[in-house]
Amino acid sequence: MELEVASVVIGALAAGGAQGLQDTASAAVRDSYTHLRDLVAARFRGHRRAETVLDDYIEDPETWRTPLEVFLRETGALSDPAVLETAQQLMSLLDPSGASQGQCAVTIHNSSGLQLNHQGGNVQMNTFNG
Repeated sequence: MELEVASVVIGALAAGGAQGLQDTASAAVRDSYTHLRDLVAARFRGHRRAETVLDDYIEDPETWRTPLEVFLRETGALSDPAVLETAQQLMSLLDPSGASQGQCAVTIHNSSGLQLNHQGGNVQMNTFNG
């Protein structure tokens, strides 16, 4: 479901922004966060408002979460396997126990659809561009 995918990506941006920019963060966390932010920024390129919202979100996640989610959806970032894989990687670095329990797991391979198992229920989402 797009909501859970959005939560993983948005959560990774928030957590990575909070931890990844600190001197105490590991190089892997900083690199993963930078890569995720770059991937999202590339999706937002040319959408001036989306670029601004991404920057604002890093400073104030609570206020800018909803606008960020809208732009992630509109630009196709939530369907981008590289964005999702990088967000999952970052969350596994930041929360290894949660990641090992599958709390941040989303898998997409060459697909126009997405199926998630969230809280014991399967959710399937398909996108067809005709």
